[in-house]
Amino acid sequence: MASVEQSISFVEIINAIGPYVVAVAGMAFGYFQSKKVAEITKEKDLQIASIQQDSILAMEQFKKSNVALLKLQEIYSPMFAKVESLFHTYRGLVSDKKSSSAIQADLEKFLVDDYISFSVESRKAVLAEAIVICQVLQDHKAYEIAANLDNKITEALSLIDFTGKSSGSEHMVVLKKLQREYRLLYVSLFHRVSNLNSAANNSSNADAASCTGS
Repeated sequence: MASVEQSISFVEIINAIGPYVVAVAGMAFGYFQSKKVAEITKEKDLQIASIQQDSILAMEQFKKSNVALLKLQEIYSPMFAKVESLFHTYRGLVSDKKSSSAIQADLEKFLVDDYISFSVESRKAVLAEAIVICQVLQDHKAYEIAANLDNKITEALSLIDFTGKSSGSEHMVVLKKLQREYRLLYVSLFHRVSNLNSAANNSSNADAASCTGS
């Protein structure tokens, strides 16, 4: 009889504390679940903050590259147009079979003033500005291309012979070769900076997409 009563009491105790055990277990589960959610949220927030920071840096680089590209166009376009004009005129004057004196007279009449006005100092000023831009972009390759372009233009202009003694097909071959080389360097410089611009823009778009996807 005592054993039965003891069993009944034990059952009553279990029934009495059962809800509390369930409640405590639920609270414990909720606590650990909330803690896990908080950790995940914190990690996500850090990831988003990192992506946003990378995006800001990429946008700054994009703006910097875009401004640099516009500035390079501003300083190089007039100079390059002048070089092309000088070469176009010179090649036209020395391509015909004429005497040296006739060629010399034509060069003095149609080319010498423009050639003199296109001073070494003006080209060096362009190069100096280009170097500053490349330093801002922190791109050594662009700097090398700018320096090579200046050297190649100087080399090409040095072929202009005002004595009239340099003419004919052989002279034209050399002129065309150097003209092609400085043109390629000119295009390469803008292609290089444009690629930096595109890379920064693509990086910014990728970061924005990652942030949205998170």
